[in-house]
Order: sequence, then C-alpha cells, then structure tokens
Amino acid sequence: MRYGRYGYPHLLMRVGLGIVFLWIGIDIVRTPDSWISFLPQVLPFGLTRETALQLSGAFDLILGLLLISGRIPKLAALLAGLHLAGIVIANGVDAVTIRDVSLLATALALFVWPYHRRKKRWWSKKSRRSGGGDDDEE
Repeated sequence: MRYGRYGYPHLLMRVGLGIVFLWIGIDIVRTPDSWISFLPQVLPFGLTRETALQLSGAFDLILGLLLISGRIPKLAALLAGLHLAGIVIANGVDAVTIRDVSLLATALALFVWPYHRRKKRWWSKKSRRSGGGDDDEE
C-alpha cells in the first residue's frame, strides 16, 4: 500500500504501535505474575485468568508482528483498536488509562488512514494477446 506524502508518519505510527504490542506480548509471556492483576476477577466464557492472560499475550505478539511487518495493516490496526477499547472498558479509569486511550487513538488513526493504489500508466500495461493458448509457442 502507498500512503501518499504522509508515508513516513504512517510508518512511524505503525512500527511504534507494533513495538508496544510486541513488547507487552513478550513481557506477558516472560512474567505473567506482573500482569495477572490487570485482569478482572470474573471473565466470560469460563476462562481462567491464567488462560486469558496467555491468550492476550499471544494476541499482542501477533498484533505486534503484523503491525511491524506491514502485513494487513488495516486489519491489524482495527484489531489493535478493538483490543485496546476492550481493555479500557474492562479496567475502567485508572492510572494507565491515558496511555491506553492514546494507543487506541493511534490504532484508530492507522485504521482510517487513506491509502492510494499505484496508478498504472498506459506504457506499463502489458499488451494482451487474443486467441487461444497457441501464442505461447515459439
């Protein structure tokens, strides 16, 4: 995808947000005891807090890698935004809410960022041959 003349700001936002998700995902996997207190006591679908934390860490790792690599950036930004919105809703207002809200705003900005497809020039179009498959033989 091409992002017009604002390609570098988009790149910085995408990679920066990706690093945050990757870093948090790695830290959740390495030191789950320091993150377990951020989860609510009661979780939907009968999930234990440990399982939910492992799933969240894996999800953060995947989102971080997708954002950094630039693969499906719109979907990755949407999922990041939804994940952060869920965190803000589940945890309510606390000492780190402002950080989560700013990351949420970054994810939403990446999601709605306009992009431009490369326009094909008349001289770059391949000429099409008409007829059957006999044109390939020399």
